[in-house]
Amino acid sequence: MRKKRTLIIGLDGVPHALLVDLAGRGIMPNVKALMGDGVLRGMRPSIPDVSSVSWSSIITGKNPGEHGVFGFTNLIRGTYTLAFHDFTKLKAPAFWQADPSKRYIIVNVPSTYPALEINGFMVSGFVSPDLGKAVYPPSYIKYLREVGYRVDIDVERCRRSPLLLFKELSDVLRARLELCKRMWRKVKWDVLMFVVTGTDRLGHFLWSAYERTDHEWHEHFLSFFSLVDEAIGELAGMLRDKDDIIMLSDHGMERLKIEVNLNALLASEGYLLLGDEPRKGYNNIRAGTRAFALEPSRIYLNLEGKYPRGSVRPSEAEDILEELTELFYGLKWDGQSVIKKVYRKEEIYHGPSMDDAPDLVLIPNEGFALNARLSKREVFKESDLTGKHNEDAFLYVRGRENADLVPDDPSVEDVVGIMMALRGR
Repeated sequence: MRKKRTLIIGLDGVPHALLVDLAGRGIMPNVKALMGDGVLRGMRPSIPDVSSVSWSSIITGKNPGEHGVFGFTNLIRGTYTLAFHDFTKLKAPAFWQADPSKRYIIVNVPSTYPALEINGFMVSGFVSPDLGKAVYPPSYIKYLREVGYRVDIDVERCRRSPLLLFKELSDVLRARLELCKRMWRKVKWDVLMFVVTGTDRLGHFLWSAYERTDHEWHEHFLSFFSLVDEAIGELAGMLRDKDDIIMLSDHGMERLKIEVNLNALLASEGYLLLGDEPRKGYNNIRAGTRAFALEPSRIYLNLEGKYPRGSVRPSEAEDILEELTELFYGLKWDGQSVIKKVYRKEEIYHGPSMDDAPDLVLIPNEGFALNARLSKREVFKESDLTGKHNEDAFLYVRGRENADLVPDDPSVEDVVGIMMALRGR
């Protein structure tokens, strides 16, 4: 008897509301058909709601305090030197590492670079600077070259040309799908995970084209999601009836009104003191600094003994955290409150990596995109992007009989457990 398999389809940056809307309007008929035989619910992303953190929780089933990923970057311990996260630093095993007895195909999961040994095949998602190190086993890179595989679009060029954006998004998706189908035939797999990241790119660049039916690029926006739907239908159509399907996003998307630079705010209020060498990045922080921000919304106290020029004594920490909380809740733009929620790290994280966790994490109100640029002095700035992340992720599981396995209010940390429970049925 052939074992049942699990197909996991990830749609980066796709909100629950958009999926329901486009399925209902006939733009995504394959998704609509799946919704008729399964359970679809809104899902809580990580805090903060960034891809590196959410996908790390999705593939490990763990809290950031356990897997150690709090953003795309972190400071090397005991320094102000910024380092990008890579897969070797993940402190909890991904599901394919936790159970190497199964065979896997893993395609384009963000923050899994460099590709490590796997029982099956893997190509890392963004950020993957060297394609040769993004593939395991390395001998399989020939298949990527045959289909013209690319990890990502040319972001800077596509920002300047919507036509190029849609062309590259479509080309990258088709190549990724073709690779997935080739590996499907080549590798006798138990779990296949396939992530579409073009949905996130499109949402950031042209969310306004979705919201406005009179927008010049509205039909192009819908056409790309139709292409995504075709890919979903093609993969789902290759499964047997008893096979499981999980579909999900890592966070949602909404209209961007204004960017908010937290480091500029901290500098203007005297919490962050910078020298005159901006090229040094966070190494430009001067003694006397009490707090600084890392992207996108992580606030760290400049503690004595933790950082080279730490200026905050442990006895002062609580008072400064209260001051900062009051500052952030009081921040307004055009009469609107910028911050919806200020979390203490103990409220949202647990695990052995708590010392690396931010002291505060900020959740913005609708339309406000938080960042932490050190070289800019403006607190508020208009953006050439029209979409920003929000908390409206989604989770779908095929089979109405599986509804009892999906929590009423699921989070990204629940996905691995749901996958394991499905396998046991």
